[in-house]
Amino acid sequence: MSYSGTIRSRAAERGFVLATTLLVTTLLTVMLAASFLLVSAEQRTTDNSFGTARALALAQAGLQNYFAQNRGLADSATYDSTRITLVLGYADVVAAKVRPSGASSGSTLALWVVRSTGVATSPVMAGQTQGTRTLAQFAQLNGGMLPARAALVAPNGVVITGSGNNPLSGSDLGSQAPCVSPGHPAGDTVAVSVPSGKYSASAGTAPNGRIESSFPAWSNLYDSTHVDWVSLLGGNFIPDYTIPPAAWPPILSTNYLVGYIAGNVTIPAGQRRGLLVVTGNVSLASGAHWDGIILAGGYLAVPSGLGYYLHGMVVTGLNGAGVPADTLARVSGQVPVQWTWCYTQNSVTSLSALVPLANAWADTWTTY
Repeated sequence: MSYSGTIRSRAAERGFVLATTLLVTTLLTVMLAASFLLVSAEQRTTDNSFGTARALALAQAGLQNYFAQNRGLADSATYDSTRITLVLGYADVVAAKVRPSGASSGSTLALWVVRSTGVATSPVMAGQTQGTRTLAQFAQLNGGMLPARAALVAPNGVVITGSGNNPLSGSDLGSQAPCVSPGHPAGDTVAVSVPSGKYSASAGTAPNGRIESSFPAWSNLYDSTHVDWVSLLGGNFIPDYTIPPAAWPPILSTNYLVGYIAGNVTIPAGQRRGLLVVTGNVSLASGAHWDGIILAGGYLAVPSGLGYYLHGMVVTGLNGAGVPADTLARVSGQVPVQWTWCYTQNSVTSLSALVPLANAWADTWTTY
């Protein structure tokens, strides 16, 4: 009896040890799993914070990038959008007009709101949503403005030489798709604008349109152009392209952009468009064709026998009263320098920009 009792006691001990071992193993497994879950949750929380911070930085970068672009918004525009690709993400920028310009709105500038949604795409843990953040900035549309005085505005004066047709016309060339020109008859427009006594021409036809010569001196006509030439040359002007003498960007043949040339230039053959700023004198090669606006510090010189077109508006003599007069030869069968509303309008529109308003920025726009 004593021997058999000893056997039952050892068997009971073996069963107790097994149960305790299973319990401890289970507890350790649960604790280890909980530790992994806790570490994973902490990592996700940290990555969420980084993602939100990155998204905020991307939204801000997208907003600043958008304002730095030359979007060329017309005053009649109501909406604009673009996606800006950045490092580790992108920003979707949407601009919408919230108040038009005009006396009824109490402002000469239209009010817009620009929303930038930054999206952080990398690095992101598997299965985790991408970080996003939206910023908003109120802005006013500052449209490009340049009073259209004539096809050729020359504070330095104009001399027409040779025989044939007068090369100047104030008659609007007309609509240039998709632009629709309001159109005006030649009698109501100006072909050339010069100071008093600064226009002379050899015998032949008169310009197609009025000769405006009521300004007493260079300074009076210069002031009427509203071109701050001194400030422009001083650096308060950022062109799309600074053009070397022998390397004209091909994009100027298809887009209305702003080109800048320091010194004298001969515009080569081929059709180009936009706003061209030249600090010196301008001459033309045979076959040159410019659609838009030319602002020149010096004079315009076009010899006889050339086939060329300047459609839009040309302003010369901005460097001062000592600039020699423009010299244009008469031509046969064409009127090469002609006022064109559509081309000047498109060139000026390229200067329009949204200007952010001070203290009008929000980083909680989506909660409103």
